[in-house]
Amino acid sequence: MNTDPVAPETLHAWAIYLKASEEARRRGDRRTGTDHILLALFEDPSIAAVLGVSLQQARQALESLDHEALGALGLASGTDAPPIPMRAVPKKPRIRDVVKKDRLRLTPAAKKVLEAAYKPNGHRKFQVTGPEVLAQILALQPPDPAAVLLGALGMNTSEVRRRLDLPGG
Repeated sequence: MNTDPVAPETLHAWAIYLKASEEARRRGDRRTGTDHILLALFEDPSIAAVLGVSLQQARQALESLDHEALGALGLASGTDAPPIPMRAVPKKPRIRDVVKKDRLRLTPAAKKVLEAAYKPNGHRKFQVTGPEVLAQILALQPPDPAAVLLGALGMNTSEVRRRLDLPGG
């Protein structure tokens, strides 16, 4: 198995996936979805600053959405068990870090978002994009869980895209 560091062009994609997977694991979820990717993006101070929302606020909003959804079904709000501790994500993930057997699978929507952000292009092996581009792609996904979470945080998805618009892009 190749254990070389992931190419710089794909590093951010792997790191975001690993962080999102840990967010899902922390919450006790079985798959990594777009809402978990959004939570992982809030770990980036630039995203939190531009959108004016902290990671803790986003986690609380997602928890509130879960309670609302369960309540709408007439179910109790679940247990008040503490979240599972998150594991450290390597700064320079290797392929072996990504393919660990205990990593959670991506939902189809989450996979589509990551593929859209880090698709191959004609000039390089992969298009180099940052978390701002990934956040913009997530904001285009209603009624996706990430878009619902943004709405619960009081943000309009078009406003998020405007705030994150990159110069010259």
